[in-house]
Amino acid sequence: MERAESPPPGGVRADARRSRARLLEAARTMFAGEGVDVSFNEIARRAGVGPATLYRHFPQREDLIAAVVGTSLEEVTTLASTLDTEPDPAAALSLWVAALVSHIRRVRGLSEEIMRALEVPDSPLAPHCAAALAAAETVLVRAQRAGRAHPEATTDDIVKIASAIAWTSDQSDITAAATDRLLGLVLHGIIGPDKTRPLHA
Repeated sequence: MERAESPPPGGVRADARRSRARLLEAARTMFAGEGVDVSFNEIARRAGVGPATLYRHFPQREDLIAAVVGTSLEEVTTLASTLDTEPDPAAALSLWVAALVSHIRRVRGLSEEIMRALEVPDSPLAPHCAAALAAAETVLVRAQRAGRAHPEATTDDIVKIASAIAWTSDQSDITAAATDRLLGLVLHGIIGPDKTRPLHA
């Protein structure tokens, strides 16, 4: 009787990496088109793996969401340091917030997940939110020190504003131009000519 061949060294690990990559690609596509509440079974089916494989890699939905959006949020976080070379601190702030809105809009429903993660420190998304808050502080404080942003604005305000505008886009499926208009109106209150007026009456 012939003895069964053992899998090549690293073979199982390579298979696991391929399964994870297929799951992430399927989730990325489905999150963008259908939202983060899409069926886990459907994600697994599209990735060509069983549901058990999906849950082995991502025990909670939040784990999968964090894995899908992590790279995108890292890009916008890194942008904050790049904008240090922008001569106008207010323009740098506007560009960064616009980039954050754009990245959040890539995944339908991500805005709500970010708002939730801001209040839940042990959420898988929390580290990405913390990085976004740190990046927001970089561009906001620079603008405030230059007298180009409202002194009462906070980093939490900035991230929540971006999430709220992206959420509006999710609900009404408005165009990118309409989203930009909303963002411009909101930012006017932070970097506009009345930026020294108290936010509270």
